[in-house]
Amino acid sequence: MDIYRIPRREVSVELLLIDGRHLDGTIFTSEIGPDGLPEQVLHHLNDPGEDFVPLVCGGEAFLLNKAGILWVQLAALEAELIEDDAPAIRIPTRLTLAGGLSVAGTLAIVMPPERSRTVDFLNAAGRFLPVHGDGTVTLVQRRFVVTVHGG
Repeated sequence: MDIYRIPRREVSVELLLIDGRHLDGTIFTSEIGPDGLPEQVLHHLNDPGEDFVPLVCGGEAFLLNKAGILWVQLAALEAELIEDDAPAIRIPTRLTLAGGLSVAGTLAIVMPPERSRTVDFLNAAGRFLPVHGDGTVTLVQRRFVVTVHGG
């Protein structure tokens, strides 16, 4: 019955959960997204129609509730897929999260000129915000952001 199998792409990720656990695992995304390219982890996590994502971690497969994820970090190869061709304003920033952790990097703000402030971007963003670092992208769950410095 392989004709009914949905092709999936395996993406290695590091996750920090709200209970403090760090997980190294694999998230599955579609091989082809709406734009004809591989589905990005960011778009998969920001899909409002799905609250759970399948994850394989240490040989164990389970469903993970997106609400329990503080952040997801992607390696360099996957991080390149997050880069958008649209012109962006790059804002160096440091996000302080619930529990006192910080994530530093750059926000790539792609918004209409009249709404290009950092606050406009944060208020309009999906569930997860991409913070670009050196060779990585950290997808931070917006509801856990307590303060934003810079920008």
